Amino acid sequence: MLTGLLSKEECAECRLCCSFESYDLLDTPTVTRAAASRILQEFLPEQKFIRRGECFLMKMQPLPDRDLYLCPLLDPDRGCIMGDGKPFECRIWPLRVMKRGNETVIALSPVCPVVRDKPRELIRKKCAELSALIFAEAERCPELARPYCEGFEVFEIMNGEVNGK
Repeated sequence: MLTGLLSKEECAECRLCCSFESYDLLDTPTVTRAAASRILQEFLPEQKFIRRGECFLMKMQPLPDRDLYLCPLLDPDRGCIMGDGKPFECRIWPLRVMKRGNETVIALSPVCPVVRDKPRELIRKKCAELSALIFAEAERCPELARPYCEGFEVFEIMNGEVNGK
């Protein structure tokens, strides 16, 4: 989905977005009922979920002796076992759907080491290209919109103007 902004090779080398410390477990990907069902049927029949509104978060187990949780969909050799069918939030990472006051925005996570150094115009172009799809998914599944965090650069505002114009 982020072709032209991130390559599969760049993502496969990093995988930062597939790991979580205990303080950010609520940032694990939100999955719809259909995605949770597919995960259970096709990939991880023993996976447990935590209900979040009409959607779900995957329960994760910490690594031994570390405050680090890896996504259960992460295969250390192949990457995400769901391939291109991975959860929506994973497909748009490091873009995030966030609620800033009464606005729904598309923002860029400052922690992605690959995209953080990309030209802003390239990021702006990709956000504009994907905004209708991202906002439609956020309307379908409101739980995708996380509370806005300082330091996240906003690139698109639902029913608003593109940042910087």
